[in-house]
Amino acid sequence: MDTNRRALLRRLGATSGLSLLAGCSGSLPGGGSGDDGDDGEPEPESDNQSAGDDNTSDGDADQPSGGRAMLWHSMRQSEIETFQESRDQFNDAHGSTIVAKETGDLRNRVERAVDSGDGPEMYRWAQDWVGGHWQRDFLYDASDDLSITPSDKFSEAAVQAITVDGGDATIGLPVGGETVTLLYNKDMIDSPPETFAEMESIMQEYYNPNNGKYGLSHPIDAYFASAWMHAFGGYYFQVNDRGEGVTGLDLDETKLGMQFLRDRIWPYIPQDINPGPQQQVFQSGNAPFAVNGPWMIDTFEQNGVNVGVTSFPTVDGNAPSPYTGTTMWYFSTRMGDDAKRRKAALDYAEWIATNEDHQLARAEAHDAAPVLDSIDADALGERAAGFKRSYDAGIAMPAHPKMSSVWMPTEDAMTAVLLDGASIDARFDQAAAEIRSSWDQ
Repeated sequence: MDTNRRALLRRLGATSGLSLLAGCSGSLPGGGSGDDGDDGEPEPESDNQSAGDDNTSDGDADQPSGGRAMLWHSMRQSEIETFQESRDQFNDAHGSTIVAKETGDLRNRVERAVDSGDGPEMYRWAQDWVGGHWQRDFLYDASDDLSITPSDKFSEAAVQAITVDGGDATIGLPVGGETVTLLYNKDMIDSPPETFAEMESIMQEYYNPNNGKYGLSHPIDAYFASAWMHAFGGYYFQVNDRGEGVTGLDLDETKLGMQFLRDRIWPYIPQDINPGPQQQVFQSGNAPFAVNGPWMIDTFEQNGVNVGVTSFPTVDGNAPSPYTGTTMWYFSTRMGDDAKRRKAALDYAEWIATNEDHQLARAEAHDAAPVLDSIDADALGERAAGFKRSYDAGIAMPAHPKMSSVWMPTEDAMTAVLLDGASIDARFDQAAAEIRSSWDQ
């Protein structure tokens, strides 16, 4: 996962329909059609359309009784293999033709196609498009069509990700979750800390910057720091009981989170907020801990680190709550065009989202956090269990359009405090005022 790309996405507007980037890259992430290249407009829907990842096409073959639907995605090859196996299993068992299309430049293609009345029944990506796509009428509310109640099946963070209008509209179903959590080097630490006091003691033991040794590897931005910033009851943004987006940057609880970050995290890490220098000290064996996500595990292992994954330690009895992301199948407005295609798409989405075997396979293969409440972290391997515990304790990254105005002022305030010694009170009050002013324009 390209962490710099992730940070830039947030700065440009994680939920805006006009966001300039497609999101978190293909690792997070779909009927209609689209060509396989990266240029040009999507082609009109065709029943002879190649499936992209498996070259499935209908041609003149008899249509199965279960119906046909088109999905678009931009998964990595390793994920395609897991997905294709489960999709074929569903098609065989249900007599359906669920056709998957691997699509470059997924966001722009989806938006152009759906806006023109074409496109897929479903597309697969992280939740960060929800706000903008709902606002632009690209999404179909399937609340009355589903045979399951999402809140009875999925974790709270996943339900937050797939619903809008205060939870009244269900515009997708979840695939899996991800978040950052505490990683540790098993060759340096026998067992992970349960409290931050224990963690701090270990960081103090290893911290020796004159010899290139640090207590922790921790990129600093609003996403990576969210667990600590939320730990005392503060928040960057939330939707109140009236459905209004509000910022909490000037709350005492949020400022306590920033004080904790400044006084008990920042002193033990390289004095550079960027991902590269932070990641380097952990992957070179020069820090016992790292705060990072599943997208970095392979890189750390390739550099010889024996990586352990655990949940965040408690802070003075409080549980840190990181922002979470949920990969999901979005329901496009194409679902309203044909009842048989809609049923085929929704039957598949329900089946794959509630399939414990598939969730467990993704957890084992990709360290993805299962979103089904029926899967307990204790049933998972150590890595997936660590990510799931932090995901379940986390807060869904807001999909509200107003959130796009929050990231940059928040991160500017953090940077001013850490690098320039600015007052937390003054700088966070200023950031809150900037955000509210931008909403009033």
